[in-house]
Amino acid sequence: MLIDARQVEDGAALSADLVVVGAGPAGIALVDRLRSADLSICLIDGGGFLPDLRTQRLCRGESIGAPYFQLDACRFREFGGAGNRWGGWCRPLDPIDLDRRDWLPWSGWPIDRAELESYYADAAELLQLPTPYFEAATWPARMPPPFDMSGTEFENAIAQFSPATDFGVRYRDRMVHARRVTTLLHANVSELLLDPDGGRIESVEVRTLNGRLFRVQGRAIVLATGGIENARLLLVSRGVRPAGIGNEHDVVGRYFMEHLHAPAGHLMTVQSPVNRDFYRNATYDGRHVRGLLTPTADALTRHERLNCSIAIDAASYSGETGSQLVQSPQAFRTAFLQLEHILHHDAAVRVKHGARLVWNAGQTIETWRSARTARTRDPATDMEGRQLLSLYVRAEQAPNPSSRVSLSSRKDALGVPQPRLDWRLHDVDTGSIIAWLAELDAHVQHRSVGHVIMPGNGWEDRIIGGGHHMGTTRMSGDSRTGVVDAHCRVHSVENLYIAGSSVFATAGWANPTFTIVALALRLADELQRAFASTGTPPSRERRSVARA
Repeated sequence: MLIDARQVEDGAALSADLVVVGAGPAGIALVDRLRSADLSICLIDGGGFLPDLRTQRLCRGESIGAPYFQLDACRFREFGGAGNRWGGWCRPLDPIDLDRRDWLPWSGWPIDRAELESYYADAAELLQLPTPYFEAATWPARMPPPFDMSGTEFENAIAQFSPATDFGVRYRDRMVHARRVTTLLHANVSELLLDPDGGRIESVEVRTLNGRLFRVQGRAIVLATGGIENARLLLVSRGVRPAGIGNEHDVVGRYFMEHLHAPAGHLMTVQSPVNRDFYRNATYDGRHVRGLLTPTADALTRHERLNCSIAIDAASYSGETGSQLVQSPQAFRTAFLQLEHILHHDAAVRVKHGARLVWNAGQTIETWRSARTARTRDPATDMEGRQLLSLYVRAEQAPNPSSRVSLSSRKDALGVPQPRLDWRLHDVDTGSIIAWLAELDAHVQHRSVGHVIMPGNGWEDRIIGGGHHMGTTRMSGDSRTGVVDAHCRVHSVENLYIAGSSVFATAGWANPTFTIVALALRLADELQRAFASTGTPPSRERRSVARA
């Protein structure tokens, strides 16, 4: 069933067994897992099926730390969320990413990767991947051979690419036509309402841009609104707990992490051409993949450095897939959203494709300039028989409690305080990248392959995030250092759960969507077990969402 919240009676009180706030990859994956269960589910999203500028403005906020995207450029309030505009990168976290690392403060999840692996096959299916396997033994037989990294601090890895899975389009009908799922659109949750004792969420308050105000009650509530909005909703819900929900130890919003993406110098080879086909984006046996270099787990531990991947590209290349929207000027983003709202979907896709071509052309020119500059800094001035390749790094960031989301004094159109992001970068984050590049240089020189031209002065200024908002409601076995427990339940609220990358305790280097989906599926199973053990029906004093 589909309901437009703008048509719900003002002051109404609706109810469902399970209320899921946010219809991005996490929320959709969770509801899809439970849609055949004997549960009534209300899936709430602040947007509609098409982008809307007025709704999108509700994603605005302040950024007061390291230079970052405008917050309404990297968060999307529409059905499908960021799953409508992602680059398709898929890879699970490495086992070490979840481990406690004695040298890395605040590292360690209360689960290990083995607890996620049983969900990888279903996550791959939702993401339209042909296989959930990423190990070397499962790589396509026709894939070209990688560089031989045996005996070094590095190993080869691959990332798979989802075939442009648009969550809003692909899963719309499954949500709308599910027998016991009600999808509530244009419904902006503005506060979580606790019972007087503060131990349970009684209902969520919903506001619409046309002035409606009502509540939805659930036996269990799941927040799946993203790494910034999840923290914001906990912090603004101060009716019973003045510091916000789950914030007894001032942890909510802290430990904000991103993936550091940056051009990272160049590899000058001693022979040309070097076969780098393994490291290109390509399709083999139905699998769209690319190869990368990553440090081994032993090397990470021995050197006490952060994880990363290093991509090997041509001297000039088109840059990050899908980044033209988040990195472009505000005027471009506004124009695109207007076109996508006005035009039919296919036409909007063509507009976006044209924008990508223009963006990629600009990025190619920029990387060509960078390559030219690198040649002038290279001590080997003779280019005969040599080949210049670009290096691009995607790196883990260390958990840092000072890197945080808090509340701004500004309010949005619904009267809710906007988020304030204070993203902090530290020497350990950038120093780890430089150290791995120096390590790679030592290895390629030792093997007489060539040498690395390190990035020039000011390279840190070219660091961007991936639009990956992690850590703000982190998972921990101890409520003093985390917001949710190993089952993604808020420590101090018995019926409140959180889905998405905000529960990540550490970030690894891999794009988070694959792990987000796996965690959402695991949470769905946990919720089904919890409902089965209680067996208590929802209150019948309030109107069922299904009859709204």
